[in-house]
Amino acid sequence: MRKWQCSLGIIGDGLGEMTSETQRSVRDEMLHAAVGLLDEHGPDALQTRRVAGEAGTSTMAVYTHFGGMRALIAAVAEEGLRQFDAALTVPQTVDPVADLFTCGGTYRRYAIEHPHMYRLMFGSTSAHGINAPAQNVLTQSVAQIEQRYPSFAHVVRVVHRSMLAARISTGSAADSENGQAASDQKVVAVGAQFWALIHGFVMLELAGFYGDDGAAVEPVLAAMTSKLLVALGDSPERVKQSLQAASGAG
Repeated sequence: MRKWQCSLGIIGDGLGEMTSETQRSVRDEMLHAAVGLLDEHGPDALQTRRVAGEAGTSTMAVYTHFGGMRALIAAVAEEGLRQFDAALTVPQTVDPVADLFTCGGTYRRYAIEHPHMYRLMFGSTSAHGINAPAQNVLTQSVAQIEQRYPSFAHVVRVVHRSMLAARISTGSAADSENGQAASDQKVVAVGAQFWALIHGFVMLELAGFYGDDGAAVEPVLAAMTSKLLVALGDSPERVKQSLQAASGAG
Protein backbone atom coordinates (compact mmCIF):
# COMPACT_ATOMS: atom_id res chain seq x y z
CA MET A 1 0.00 0.00 0.00
CA ARG A 2 2.83 2.34 0.92
CA LYS A 3 4.45 1.68 -2.48
CA TRP A 4 1.29 2.69 -4.33
CA GLN A 5 0.90 5.77 -2.16
CA CYS A 6 4.44 6.84 -2.98
CA SER A 7 3.92 6.19 -6.67
CA LEU A 8 0.67 8.12 -6.72
CA GLY A 9 2.33 10.92 -4.82
CA ILE A 10 5.03 11.19 -7.46
CA ILE A 11 2.46 11.13 -10.25
CA GLY A 12 0.37 13.75 -8.45
CA ASP A 13 3.35 16.06 -7.98
CA GLY A 14 4.23 15.70 -11.64
CA LEU A 15 0.71 16.59 -12.73
CA GLY A 16 0.77 19.60 -10.41
CA GLU A 17 4.03 20.80 -11.96
CA MET A 18 2.69 20.24 -15.47
CA THR A 19 -0.48 22.20 -14.65
CA SER A 20 1.57 25.03 -13.17
CA GLU A 21 3.88 25.08 -16.20
CA THR A 22 0.87 25.10 -18.54
CA GLN A 23 -0.67 28.01 -16.67
CA ARG A 24 2.57 29.97 -16.83
CA SER A 25 2.88 29.13 -20.52
CA VAL A 26 -0.61 30.40 -21.34
CA ARG A 27 -0.04 33.55 -19.30
CA ASP A 28 3.33 34.16 -20.95
CA GLU A 29 1.86 33.59 -24.40
CA MET A 30 -0.89 36.12 -23.71
CA LEU A 31 1.59 38.66 -22.41
CA HIS A 32 3.86 38.10 -25.41
CA ALA A 33 0.89 38.50 -27.76
CA ALA A 34 -0.20 41.73 -26.04
CA VAL A 35 3.30 43.22 -26.24
CA GLY A 36 3.51 42.32 -29.95
CA LEU A 37 0.11 43.87 -30.70
CA LEU A 38 1.06 47.05 -28.86
CA ASP A 39 4.41 47.39 -30.61
CA GLU A 40 2.94 46.77 -34.06
CA HIS A 41 -0.48 48.38 -33.92
CA GLY A 42 -0.61 50.65 -30.88
CA PRO A 43 -2.77 50.65 -27.73
CA ASP A 44 -6.10 50.31 -29.58
CA ALA A 45 -5.04 46.77 -30.53
CA LEU A 46 -5.06 45.69 -26.88
CA GLN A 47 -8.48 44.10 -27.01
CA THR A 48 -9.49 40.92 -25.22
CA ARG A 49 -10.42 39.05 -28.40
CA ARG A 50 -7.30 40.12 -30.31
CA VAL A 51 -4.94 39.20 -27.49
CA ALA A 52 -6.63 35.83 -27.00
CA GLY A 53 -6.62 35.16 -30.74
CA GLU A 54 -2.91 35.98 -31.07
CA ALA A 55 -2.15 33.72 -28.11
CA GLY A 56 -4.30 30.92 -29.47
CA THR A 57 -6.56 30.77 -26.43
CA SER A 58 -10.02 31.87 -25.30
CA THR A 59 -11.06 35.31 -24.10
CA MET A 60 -11.83 33.77 -20.74
CA ALA A 61 -8.11 33.15 -20.28
CA VAL A 62 -7.55 36.91 -19.95
CA TYR A 63 -9.69 36.87 -16.82
CA THR A 64 -8.35 33.54 -15.58
CA HIS A 65 -4.70 34.60 -15.75
CA PHE A 66 -4.90 38.38 -15.30
CA GLY A 67 -8.31 39.11 -13.82
CA GLY A 68 -9.12 41.43 -16.71
CA MET A 69 -7.58 43.91 -19.14
CA ARG A 70 -6.46 46.39 -16.50
CA ALA A 71 -4.05 43.88 -14.95
CA LEU A 72 -2.94 42.67 -18.39
CA ILE A 73 -2.09 46.22 -19.47
CA ALA A 74 -0.18 46.74 -16.21
CA ALA A 75 1.73 43.51 -16.97
CA VAL A 76 2.47 44.78 -20.50
CA ALA A 77 3.89 48.01 -19.07
CA GLU A 78 5.93 46.00 -16.55
CA GLU A 79 7.34 43.86 -19.36
CA GLY A 80 8.16 47.02 -21.29
CA LEU A 81 10.06 48.36 -18.30
CA ARG A 82 11.95 45.06 -18.04
CA GLN A 83 12.94 45.33 -21.70
CA PHE A 84 13.83 48.98 -21.20
CA ASP A 85 16.07 48.05 -18.28
CA ALA A 86 17.83 45.45 -20.44
CA ALA A 87 18.31 47.98 -23.25
CA LEU A 88 19.85 50.50 -20.83
CA THR A 89 22.29 47.92 -19.44
CA VAL A 90 25.53 48.81 -21.17
CA PRO A 91 29.16 48.47 -20.00
CA GLN A 92 30.31 51.35 -17.82
CA THR A 93 33.57 53.21 -18.41
CA VAL A 94 35.91 55.15 -16.14
CA ASP A 95 34.16 58.38 -17.15
CA PRO A 96 30.73 58.60 -15.46
CA VAL A 97 29.74 61.74 -17.35
CA ALA A 98 30.46 60.04 -20.68
CA ASP A 99 28.31 57.18 -19.41
CA LEU A 100 25.56 59.68 -18.64
CA PHE A 101 25.59 60.86 -22.26
CA THR A 102 25.57 57.22 -23.39
CA CYS A 103 22.64 56.50 -21.09
CA GLY A 104 20.70 59.37 -22.66
CA GLY A 105 21.40 58.11 -26.15
CA THR A 106 20.44 54.54 -25.30
CA TYR A 107 17.30 55.78 -23.57
CA ARG A 108 16.28 57.75 -26.66
CA ARG A 109 17.00 54.81 -28.97
CA TYR A 110 14.66 52.51 -27.07
CA ALA A 111 11.86 55.09 -27.11
CA ILE A 112 12.23 55.69 -30.85
CA GLU A 113 12.22 51.96 -31.58
CA HIS A 114 9.26 51.22 -29.26
CA PRO A 115 7.13 54.39 -29.30
CA HIS A 116 3.82 52.78 -28.31
CA MET A 117 5.36 50.89 -25.40
CA TYR A 118 7.28 53.95 -24.27
CA ARG A 119 4.17 56.11 -24.21
CA LEU A 120 2.22 53.44 -22.33
CA MET A 121 4.98 52.92 -19.74
CA PHE A 122 5.12 56.59 -18.89
CA GLY A 123 1.46 57.44 -18.98
CA SER A 124 1.26 59.63 -22.07
CA THR A 125 -1.18 57.19 -23.63
CA SER A 126 -3.67 54.65 -22.35
CA ALA A 127 -5.24 51.48 -23.66
CA HIS A 128 -9.03 51.92 -23.62
CA GLY A 129 -8.73 54.45 -20.84
CA ILE A 130 -6.51 52.21 -18.72
CA ASN A 131 -3.16 53.72 -17.76
CA ALA A 132 -0.08 51.93 -16.49
CA PRO A 133 0.35 52.41 -12.72
CA ALA A 134 2.81 55.06 -11.51
CA GLN A 135 4.31 56.08 -8.17
CA ASN A 136 6.27 59.04 -6.84
CA VAL A 137 9.98 58.20 -7.26
CA LEU A 138 11.10 61.28 -5.31
CA THR A 139 10.05 59.63 -2.06
CA GLN A 140 12.27 56.60 -2.68
CA SER A 141 15.83 55.96 -1.51
CA VAL A 142 18.58 55.05 -3.97
CA ALA A 143 18.31 51.41 -2.84
CA GLN A 144 14.55 51.44 -3.39
CA ILE A 145 15.01 52.95 -6.84
CA GLU A 146 17.45 50.15 -7.66
CA GLN A 147 14.95 47.53 -6.56
CA ARG A 148 11.65 49.00 -7.75
CA TYR A 149 12.49 51.19 -10.76
CA PRO A 150 15.40 49.55 -12.59
CA SER A 151 15.11 51.72 -15.72
CA PHE A 152 15.24 54.99 -13.74
CA ALA A 153 17.98 53.40 -11.61
CA HIS A 154 20.33 53.58 -14.62
CA VAL A 155 20.02 57.37 -14.62
CA VAL A 156 20.30 57.64 -10.83
CA ARG A 157 23.32 55.33 -10.77
CA VAL A 158 25.33 57.27 -13.33
CA VAL A 159 24.38 60.59 -11.72
CA HIS A 160 25.53 59.24 -8.35
CA ARG A 161 28.82 58.09 -9.88
CA SER A 162 29.30 61.55 -11.38
CA MET A 163 28.79 63.07 -7.92
CA LEU A 164 31.22 60.65 -6.26
CA ALA A 165 33.79 61.55 -8.93
CA ALA A 166 33.26 65.24 -8.02
CA ARG A 167 32.12 66.05 -11.53
CA ILE A 168 28.75 67.40 -10.41
CA SER A 169 27.04 68.29 -7.14
CA THR A 170 23.48 68.36 -5.85
CA GLY A 171 23.16 71.96 -6.92
CA SER A 172 23.17 73.03 -3.27
CA ALA A 173 25.77 75.66 -2.47
CA ALA A 174 25.77 74.60 1.19
CA ASP A 175 26.59 70.99 0.32
CA SER A 176 29.36 72.05 -2.06
CA GLU A 177 30.97 74.44 0.43
CA ASN A 178 30.81 72.00 3.31
CA GLY A 179 31.90 69.00 1.27
CA GLN A 180 28.90 67.05 2.47
CA ALA A 181 27.96 63.77 0.84
CA ALA A 182 24.70 64.01 -1.07
CA SER A 183 21.70 62.43 0.60
CA ASP A 184 19.63 59.84 -1.24
CA GLN A 185 16.86 62.38 -1.65
CA LYS A 186 19.19 64.84 -3.38
CA VAL A 187 20.79 62.17 -5.58
CA VAL A 188 17.36 61.00 -6.75
CA ALA A 189 16.23 64.60 -7.30
CA VAL A 190 19.23 65.34 -9.54
CA GLY A 191 18.64 62.06 -11.35
CA ALA A 192 15.06 63.18 -11.89
CA GLN A 193 16.31 66.41 -13.50
CA PHE A 194 18.21 64.44 -16.12
CA TRP A 195 15.26 62.08 -16.54
CA ALA A 196 12.91 65.01 -17.14
CA LEU A 197 15.34 66.44 -19.69
CA ILE A 198 15.69 63.20 -21.65
CA HIS A 199 12.00 62.30 -21.42
CA GLY A 200 10.89 65.75 -22.54
CA PHE A 201 13.15 65.60 -25.57
CA VAL A 202 12.00 62.10 -26.48
CA MET A 203 8.30 62.98 -26.22
CA LEU A 204 8.70 66.00 -28.48
CA GLU A 205 10.71 63.96 -30.97
CA LEU A 206 8.08 61.21 -30.99
CA ALA A 207 5.44 63.88 -31.61
CA GLY A 208 7.34 65.01 -34.71
CA PHE A 209 8.55 68.41 -33.49
CA TYR A 210 12.20 67.55 -34.09
CA GLY A 211 11.81 65.61 -37.33
CA ASP A 212 12.43 61.90 -37.68
CA ASP A 213 16.11 61.77 -38.65
CA GLY A 214 17.74 62.35 -35.26
CA ALA A 215 19.15 65.70 -36.36
CA ALA A 216 18.07 67.33 -33.09
CA VAL A 217 20.12 65.03 -30.86
CA GLU A 218 23.30 67.12 -30.92
CA PRO A 219 21.92 70.70 -30.94
CA VAL A 220 19.09 69.97 -28.48
CA LEU A 221 19.55 66.85 -26.34
CA ALA A 222 23.36 66.91 -26.06
CA ALA A 223 23.39 70.69 -25.64
CA MET A 224 20.77 70.64 -22.86
CA THR A 225 22.55 67.81 -21.06
CA SER A 226 25.86 69.67 -21.30
CA LYS A 227 24.35 72.87 -19.90
CA LEU A 228 22.77 71.02 -16.97
CA LEU A 229 26.09 69.33 -16.19
CA VAL A 230 27.86 72.68 -16.16
CA ALA A 231 25.11 74.19 -14.01
CA LEU A 232 25.67 71.34 -11.54
CA GLY A 233 29.38 72.13 -11.29
CA ASP A 234 31.22 70.37 -14.11
CA SER A 235 33.56 72.35 -16.34
CA PRO A 236 32.63 73.02 -20.00
CA GLU A 237 35.94 71.54 -21.13
CA ARG A 238 35.49 68.26 -19.26
CA VAL A 239 31.87 67.99 -20.38
CA LYS A 240 32.99 68.41 -23.98
CA GLN A 241 35.63 65.70 -23.55
CA SER A 242 33.07 63.33 -22.02
CA LEU A 243 30.60 63.99 -24.83
CA GLN A 244 33.30 63.24 -27.39
CA ALA A 245 34.20 60.04 -25.53
CA ALA A 246 30.56 58.95 -25.52
CA SER A 247 30.15 59.78 -29.20
CA GLY A 248 33.24 57.78 -30.04
CA ALA A 249 32.04 54.80 -28.02
CA GLY A 250 28.60 54.96 -29.69
